[in-house]
Amino acid sequence: MTTCERRRPAARGFTLIELMVVLAVLGLMIATAVPLAGAVVDADRRQEVQRELAELGTALEAHWFDRAAFPATLRTAGFYGVHLQPGVRGTAVQDAFGGGQDYVYTIDVPNGIATVYSRGENGTDEGATAEEFVLQVHAAVPGLRRTWMRLRLIVELLADHIESGGSVAGPWPTLRAAIGLAADHDRDGFGTVFDWNATTHTLTSAGPDRVLGNGDDITL
Repeated sequence: MTTCERRRPAARGFTLIELMVVLAVLGLMIATAVPLAGAVVDADRRQEVQRELAELGTALEAHWFDRAAFPATLRTAGFYGVHLQPGVRGTAVQDAFGGGQDYVYTIDVPNGIATVYSRGENGTDEGATAEEFVLQVHAAVPGLRRTWMRLRLIVELLADHIESGGSVAGPWPTLRAAIGLAADHDRDGFGTVFDWNATTHTLTSAGPDRVLGNGDDITL
């Protein structure tokens, strides 16, 4: 009897050349993937910084509108947690490129400007003029809004007071009390006491520079 045996084909492994090609391809893929992953992370951080600076700008304007001043720091009580919410992880004022540090914050008191900026992708503070992500909030914006709001209310009450024969003599705080306004209406939106002229019946705000007699005065 003749028997036939079927032989299985011998298992074929990778040749050295094939292994080298595979390793080279993998190396190329990894080398390409790492920069791409870093670019994605940086893009996310850029969006985070832009979003947070916008929120900070809104919060700083709101604080000035309420208090006629910028907060001493971004974590000052009465600002952080009131006008600016900390967020889920408490990172609302934390620079995404700062390695755990807060955004850089400065106040130019004479000119009424608050500046907030990120250190940028290199993580180094190079000053506001050299950084890409910079926010400036001008006190004149909320200050003028608050001033005109108060003036509109004052003119209505003052007109009624004069029509009813009320006295307009004395400084503004005296007249303000006489027309039924609280002490917070002694001052304009920049924190300066209104100037009342009883002779001409004019009420004047010193404006953004807080100095009476300049071109930025607001007279009612």
